[in-house]
Amino acid sequence: MQPFAVGKEYARQRLLDFVGSRQAQSGVLWGAKEPGCIICTSGGKHGKNAGYSDEALPDGSWWYFGQGMNGDQQLTNSANSKLASRQLSVLLFTTREPTSKEVAAQGGYGKLFGYRGLFNVADHQPYIPATGIRAGNHLIRFRLVPAEEGEEAQDNENTLPQGLGPNGLQEWLRVATSQPVPVGLALVQYYQRCAQIRRYAKLRAHGICEGCGTQAPFFSQDGTPFLEVHHLVRLADDGPDTPENVAALCPNCHRRVHHGSDRLEFNAGIVKSILAKEDGLR
Repeated sequence: MQPFAVGKEYARQRLLDFVGSRQAQSGVLWGAKEPGCIICTSGGKHGKNAGYSDEALPDGSWWYFGQGMNGDQQLTNSANSKLASRQLSVLLFTTREPTSKEVAAQGGYGKLFGYRGLFNVADHQPYIPATGIRAGNHLIRFRLVPAEEGEEAQDNENTLPQGLGPNGLQEWLRVATSQPVPVGLALVQYYQRCAQIRRYAKLRAHGICEGCGTQAPFFSQDGTPFLEVHHLVRLADDGPDTPENVAALCPNCHRRVHHGSDRLEFNAGIVKSILAKEDGLR
């Protein structure tokens, strides 16, 4: 999906070029070049001056504070509304001020941004600091969970429930995902919820790729057709979503929708197909 390596540092222009943005100072970047993702930068003098208290949590997730340097933060803010939608993958970077040697070498004071990985927004909540320069302000903090680890929570997701017709499949999904994702949810529970959505897509496909309409190319070790789940709005294939936003694809279509020269048009076609299929199931 993206050309960044975890642990490696990049100049801000590299981040702007990736998404196609001209945002000068914002800590959240987005653009038309990569519409399925948003870049969040954390730390640095700007963040400290704004009173942000982003932090990495022991389970690998992050608290990431919303945008708005003065007073209360609002979900109507463009960056905050994009994060709250939970429809975009988050590329998280931490900010570092350059050393004197680096300033001399690069000819300026441009910050360096270290890539922390691909994340999804699990939830958000209000937060009112009791101390510091933002004391008493109504802030918004978003809980980011690492997306790539979600692929590990796939045990038995191909196992078919017995006796399910189309309506039964819809009812199974409703029950499986009926509970809201609470704040502070353990990552293992979060990924179990994600697995239910992936499982649903594979059950709905009945072994037929929802991209090209051909039979799955081979069977998995458990005897089920091998298909990979793609999220249609995001450019990353991880995280929870809705039935209308997931498709079970053969490996060729999955690579095409990410790397093909026609990836945007191909993805748009799958979106229409899945919407029609879901309307039929209902």
